[in-house]
Parts: sequence; structure tokens; C-alpha cells
Amino acid sequence: MLCNICGSKKTSLKTETQDFAYSGKRFKIIKCNNCNAMQTYPFPEKTERYYDTKNYDSYNTKTSFLGGLYRLVQKINVKYKLSLLKGEGPKLLDYGAGSGFFVNYANTKGYDAFGYEPVNKTKNSRIYNKKTDFESKKYDIITLWHVLEHTKNPVKLLKDFKKTLKTNGVVVVALPNTDSYDNFIYKKHWSGYDVPRHLYHFNKASFRFLVKKVGYRIVKTKPLYFDSFYVSMLSEKYKKNPLWFIFGFFNGFLSNLLALYSKNHSSIIYIIK
Repeated sequence: MLCNICGSKKTSLKTETQDFAYSGKRFKIIKCNNCNAMQTYPFPEKTERYYDTKNYDSYNTKTSFLGGLYRLVQKINVKYKLSLLKGEGPKLLDYGAGSGFFVNYANTKGYDAFGYEPVNKTKNSRIYNKKTDFESKKYDIITLWHVLEHTKNPVKLLKDFKKTLKTNGVVVVALPNTDSYDNFIYKKHWSGYDVPRHLYHFNKASFRFLVKKVGYRIVKTKPLYFDSFYVSMLSEKYKKNPLWFIFGFFNGFLSNLLALYSKNHSSIIYIIK
């Protein structure tokens, strides 16, 4: 199998897993032995059919306990995320905007924020549904909050952003980290794989390779502390553990604790330019 990130044919099977959240279909995770990036195999012909927009956490306001927990963490995280963008300029594009929560909040804090969301169609006038709606404009900041791993061609996408960024503009990418402790614990049940919606899977080394390949550099990294709890709880649910909250909370806490030393948090924010 050919690696879509570096072009190497030196790949191996990392694990086999399934779409626990929606379709139940099985997929393989293939690791590139050259750049360390991983790919979901096979790529689905139409990824849109695997997005349950009524229940996918990025799109809706579910009343379930885990959905409510997601909403709470989302509200806390959005303040944290904006704090990392101070001084970068007001014009912002949130690529893969989901429900538009981040765009709406950023606009209340003085940003001139817009979003692009091709799957979840919203009536928000600041959320574009077509790339042609924003490609001719320039932005100080482009954010991808757990979005790059969903895209079919991350190399091309990051290259294309150079046409849309202003001089000294930044791209902010949040990604699940395949080297995290919670992945080590849950393996095929790790919700960070989220196949087949996640087409690619990165650790710090493979993302660094990608960034260098497309002509960017990493200027800062920051953890997303709450992700380890959410990912661990969801992974426990995938294992059908009736005590998923307790075990998930414990493993999420342990993942963050170990990451104080390894720096391999469950999810990492990369600021690149």
C-alpha cells in the first residue's frame, strides 16, 4: 500500500478496528514505516455517508450524558483555544466548523470569524458550504480543530492554505495523538481512530514530517487536556464496559499524568506557519 503522506510503499498493518460509533464496518489501520503516518484502509468511497449528523458530537446538541459532557468540555476548550490565538490578527477561518460553535464564540470576542463546513449544512451566514466561497479571501488564522485527519489529502490541503493565508498568518491544527497512553491502553477500541471518518492518524513525528514536506514549521504545541477523558470514556463504551465513566475517567487522568513526562497527550494543538 502506498502512503499518501510521503509516497513510500514500506507500510505495515498496525491494527484492525471497526466503526463502533455508526456503521459497525471493519477497517485496517496501516502504518507507514518511513514517515510514521497511519491511514485507514480501505478509504470509503463516500465519507459523507458515515457522518450521522443527528448524533455526531461536532454537529449536534444531544441530551445524552456523554453528549452533555462533550458540550461542557467544548465550552471550556473554546476559551482555551482562543487564548492561544492572541496577537495573530482578527480575520479567522475555521475549516470544518461543525455546528459553528467556535465561529460564533470567536465573533463575540472581537474576531471576524467565518467557517467552512461541507457535511453539516447550517443556516449560519458565516458558515460556508463550498470552498469557492472562501478561497479568494485572505485570513490571519485558519483553524482545524480535529479536522485534518478527516480530509482526503492533507498534503494538498495544507499547501492550498498558503494561498488563503495573509503574510505571517498561522494554521492551527488539533489532532489525536497515536502515541498517547490512552491509545496504548485501548488499542483497537481507541475512539481516537474513529474510522472511517478519520482517514489519517498522526503522532508528533509524522505530523512534523507532513509540516516540513509542505513548507511550514511548527512554532508552538499545546495539549488538549480534556480530550483524554472524553476519548477514554468513549473507548470504554466501545468496549461495552458498564462502568465506562469510572474507568474512562481514571485512564484519562492517568494519560494526562504520564503526558507530563512523555509530552504525548491524547490530543495536541500545533501552531504552524
